[in-house]
This record gives sequence, structure tokens and C-alpha cells, in this order.
Amino acid sequence: MENNSIGIIGGGQLCQMLSEYLDSIGKKVYFIDPSENPPAKNTNAIHIRKDYGDKEALEFLSKNCDAITYEFENIPVESLSFINKDISINPSPYILSISQNRLNEKTNFTRCGINTPNFTRFNKGDALVSVMKESNINFPIILKTNTLGYDGKGQYRINTYKDFENNLQFLDEMTDYIIEEVINFKKEFSVIIGKDCFGNIEYFQPIENIHKNGILDISIYPARITKEAEKNSIELATKFINEIKLTGILAIEMFLNNNDKILFNEIAPRPHNSGHLTIQSHSISQFGLLGEIVSNKKISKPLSNKKAVMKNILGEFFNKKNYKEILNEIKNMDNHYLKLYNKDEAKPGRKMGHVTIITNDIENSLVKINALID
Repeated sequence: MENNSIGIIGGGQLCQMLSEYLDSIGKKVYFIDPSENPPAKNTNAIHIRKDYGDKEALEFLSKNCDAITYEFENIPVESLSFINKDISINPSPYILSISQNRLNEKTNFTRCGINTPNFTRFNKGDALVSVMKESNINFPIILKTNTLGYDGKGQYRINTYKDFENNLQFLDEMTDYIIEEVINFKKEFSVIIGKDCFGNIEYFQPIENIHKNGILDISIYPARITKEAEKNSIELATKFINEIKLTGILAIEMFLNNNDKILFNEIAPRPHNSGHLTIQSHSISQFGLLGEIVSNKKISKPLSNKKAVMKNILGEFFNKKNYKEILNEIKNMDNHYLKLYNKDEAKPGRKMGHVTIITNDIENSLVKINALID
């Protein structure tokens, strides 16, 4: 039997786009978000304005919905565990807990026999050189908070021991950190993969990602990697989701190093920024894939014969005096699809929208859209 009422924890742009899909197939959607005017409020979904840990709100979802999912990682696992006994939550609270902790995440990769950059736990009081030597890690490194980091937040690139001393003042003695060795890589890309409750698995071919200041700037479909790398990435992604018993969707960020070895970087148990272009480039988007899974439907195979580019629009773009004219220009361009998230305040580094371009000329399209947005 299909699920007809879906609950979502979080009301940001991912909830917005998922709600739009669910509404298009006749589902009723509720979402919890403590803010007054989150992006998903601009849909037909019903807004429950409560904190994510509010037990009354969570119980309301469990009584009024057939299934629950979530749109970001920094939700207390306890909140989901509180209602998981009464209602299906996918991906599971266990998978959410893996994604919330970088050490746990990378330990799970290696447990499954999947390569990652060298890593180790670190605390402010530890002797950095000794920790690096014991773990066979060399400079340069990235020092990251073990939890709650995203879009480059809570991260420090350390090229030398002097860099470390300069950043020591910013570290919190009560915070756990992880050290990752910086690797030279040819490409950074993501694989978005889903598994329904019947055990069917479907995926999108790899999507290439280009970051700027730790934030995703550009995504390109299909990723410009070899067929062998493409095949290996799908096999590794499938292996991993089977190991962790996924029901739902998972985005896996990967590196292809200079020796053509695939390394897993991070996971996101939700729709992913790089997958927004699938709305226009595929027969079913990443939101459709998750929508089918939480609706208890057999998952569809994403099909595409198109090439696409996605460009994020960040808060600083709206400092341009002519930003409205630029947006209107983009709207009127053939094969350009503008999506704004209806956020109240444009802050630097904040994702405010994106543009997807269906194109056979990736390089020229990148030059043009970068000139308009950057």
C-alpha cells in the first residue's frame, strides 16, 4: 500500500523541492521547522513551527504521517529515535548518526573495504606531529570539527606546523576534531543512489563537482571521468549502501586521485546540492527518487541523454546593483532553469538558489554563467 502522507524534518530548500515533487503526485506533506518563513513554506506543505526536538510536534508527525524523512544532518538522532518505534523513518536514524560524525563516517568506509584519505582523531591538547606520525599522515592536512561542519565551516587547512600554531587559538578544548591528509585529485564527484523497501537499487551516474571556498560552486553531468571510474564508483556505492542497510537515498562524495583510485570523502543521507540538476536532466530527479521511496513505491530508473551544468547562487550575488536584471536575463535564456529558494536574508556564503543549464557545450556554458553570477 502506498504512503499518502509524508513528514519531513527541516524546512529548507531540500524540503521545498521534495515537497513540490510529493505535491505533484498527490501526497500530503507536513514539515517541522522552527523558523518563521523557511523555504518550504512557499509550497503546499503544512508548516509545524516547532524545534526539532519538540516531542509534541514529533508525535503529531508520527500520528498524521505514513512515513518520515529529513533534509539535513544536524538533527538530534534522539528526536528520530523517539518516534522511530511508531513510524518508518528513512534513511534510518542509524545512518543519520554515521553521517553526523566524520570519524564514524570514515571508519565505516574503511570497515567496508573502501579507501579514504588518511585520517585520525585529534584533540586540542594532542601533540600534532606525534599524532600525524602514528597515523602516517603528512602535511598538508585539513583539520575539521568531527561534528556539525558543513560548507567549509569548522575546517582549517594546515600546510606547516607554523600554520597549526597560528590556528591553535581557534580550537576548542571541548570539541573533537579529525585530521585528514590533503590529497591531490583529478576530479571530485558525487554518486546519488537509492534503495526502496523492496530492495530495488537505482542511481544517477556520477556528477562532477567544483568547489569554491569550501562551498559547492558548479556541478556537471555527466562527470568527466573514465567509464572504468564511473563503473567502479557505482559498484563501491552499491557495496556501501548494502553494508549499512540503506532504505532511502544517499549521496556519496568521492575523489578520483592521480593514480585513478576512488576515495570516499563524505556521505549525505538526503538529497544533495549536486543533484539539483537532475530535475531537468533526468526522467526522474533525486527528489522523485526519494519521493517514491517514502511513498512506498517501487523505485524508478533515472534515464537521461542530456548534459547539464548547475551553478549555485550565493548570498553575495544579491549585493550586485543589477542582480534583478541578471536574474531576468537568465530566466529568458533558452535551456536555462532558475530556481530561487525564497530565503528571507541573503548572507555571504548562503545558498539562495541555483541555475541549471541543459547544454552540449559544457565549457562555453560555464564561461557564460560564471560571468553572470560571479
